[in-house]
Amino acid sequence: MKVYDAKIQQTCEICGFQINHNKQGRFTSHLKNEHGLTLNEYLIQFFYDQKQLICSYELCDKQVSLRRGIPNLFCTISCGGKGTPLVCEVCLTKFDEKNRNTKTCSKKCAKILRSKNTSNWHNQMNEEDKIKHFENIISKTAITRRKNNTPSWNSGKTGIYSEETIAKIRNATLKQLGLEAYRKTRIEVRLEKFLIEKNIPYKYSFITNKVQFDFYLMESNILIECDGDFWHANPKFYPDETKWYHTQKRIRAKDLVKNEIAKQLSMTLLRFWEDDIMNNFEFVEKSIINALSATT
Repeated sequence: MKVYDAKIQQTCEICGFQINHNKQGRFTSHLKNEHGLTLNEYLIQFFYDQKQLICSYELCDKQVSLRRGIPNLFCTISCGGKGTPLVCEVCLTKFDEKNRNTKTCSKKCAKILRSKNTSNWHNQMNEEDKIKHFENIISKTAITRRKNNTPSWNSGKTGIYSEETIAKIRNATLKQLGLEAYRKTRIEVRLEKFLIEKNIPYKYSFITNKVQFDFYLMESNILIECDGDFWHANPKFYPDETKWYHTQKRIRAKDLVKNEIAKQLSMTLLRFWEDDIMNNFEFVEKSIINALSATT
């Protein structure tokens, strides 16, 4: 990198004028009188490569000023004090932020990182810890509301929504179910894979009598439910009903309603535990094949 030195011979790049040195400013005077330029303006235009005049801070591309004919390292004091740029943990883009503990470069990346961290936290929790956590949150919220005498705005109220609004909410939910705009559980995915492999016509998330069933085998009038061991309280793992969580009791009550509806509609309802689907799928497969054979 060449640097201007006033002690050596000076040659004007504009007109070729030469002088032994510029210690007394004679070369500077020549530039001003003959070309209307200051020394710094001349050096920037004719002496230095433009790359030598760019701020040394990695994320800044502004031009620096000269001090006694030599380029400064940074364009401002601020750039000089920034240090190494931060790196976004999501997109790996380098960025600058006053708070050096910032981990993302934008609100979008912050949202992605927050979602990722929450997902990782949930994945590290077993099912029992999850339900305890969420029931604890619900309990605290309810206790706080009772303590402050601030019930939720629609608590104990009826007629809040118009029939038109209720119809819109219902139709939006049905549309979401129809488009399957939600995540299937791993046991539903495994069962669905079997139905596809065996070319068994089915409908996922079948709704009848305002109740949703996991699968409906159209040609045989068979309903299938995939029951998670924890959420539906598999007696193999949760034999004592007195120790069931509130959520387990609520889901079990819904299961009984579904059983009754299937019976009233004269439809065969097959229920399979998560444990059987994941560890004894041969039993699941035989049960479905036998049910299909019984209807033909």
